Amino acid sequence: MRLAVGIVSSGLDSLLSMHLVRRMGFDVLALHFVTGFEAALVRRLRADPDAPLEPPGPLARAAAQTGSEARAVDIREEFLRLLIEPPHGFGSHMNPCLDCKIGMLRHARRIMEERGGELVFTGEVLGQRPMSQHRQALDLIERESGLSGRLLRPLCGRLLPATEAERSGLLSRDALLSIRGRSRKEQMALAREVGLTDYPTPAGGCLLTDPGYATRVRALMERRPGRMLRLADPLLLSLGRHATLPGGGFAVIGRNQEENLCLERFAAAGALCEARDAPGPTTWIEAPFSSADLEAAARLTAWYGKGRTLPRVTVAGRNADGGSFSLEVAPAFPADCRLLGEP
Repeated sequence: MRLAVGIVSSGLDSLLSMHLVRRMGFDVLALHFVTGFEAALVRRLRADPDAPLEPPGPLARAAAQTGSEARAVDIREEFLRLLIEPPHGFGSHMNPCLDCKIGMLRHARRIMEERGGELVFTGEVLGQRPMSQHRQALDLIERESGLSGRLLRPLCGRLLPATEAERSGLLSRDALLSIRGRSRKEQMALAREVGLTDYPTPAGGCLLTDPGYATRVRALMERRPGRMLRLADPLLLSLGRHATLPGGGFAVIGRNQEENLCLERFAAAGALCEARDAPGPTTWIEAPFSSADLEAAARLTAWYGKGRTLPRVTVAGRNADGGSFSLEVAPAFPADCRLLGEP
């Protein structure tokens, strides 16, 4: 049977596109690309640092329902490099949507060619997203991914030029839909028709579209040599309260026990501290940091703990090299510190 390779998330549009392509008589290889900034992945990593990179549950179940193959593709390191300076810029926040889609499609094209496939498909809908799904953007993505004539968008295909598969008779244009815009009424009706009930609500997939999270990303990139983030940073950026420190460093203050435990995982890259005699947060300070940074972080630790009303609180901790420290500070939010965006 003919093979179609798809870029498929757990979203409704992607899952519907897989159903439609299967209905056209193609075998489907559904590729779920992992950038590291997926909200669902970060939630899993909070609970389990060794959580496997695998297709999300809705995609895995839809693949089983349609008799398709689903595979996770790890592009995290490549994506972190892309964030430094995406050729086509960012969307409303830190989301490099055009370059992200182009990169995924280039991978999908290579896999399609290796497997002897006929086409690549996506769940894109004309006019649904302002940056990446208007007509000029769709044409740009198709051209720069090297998939001219071989990229199928089943949900809006009748509104776009015919693909090679249509011109050669591999599929009928009548099998394509003409959905346009941001309403999901047509998609939801189609979901009921094909028996698809397991899909998340729209939005919230990519953390880089969140304004508070994006603020943290920018700040951390400005601090890092070469503006390069690390593989663990998407999780770190989701944790706690982020505060800039007077010496140029920054600290992350846990908001609950789960976040305190997660911050312990970053001990090798900085210092950890907590109030000795008053319950409160664990605070992580990224190395290198100054003595002024350490004192400010200690004061923040006391401020956000149960000892906030005390005149002095002892804050103790350990450095990345295993050394320990102890400071007696007055709880306060220092005037020369600043909280970064809350995702």
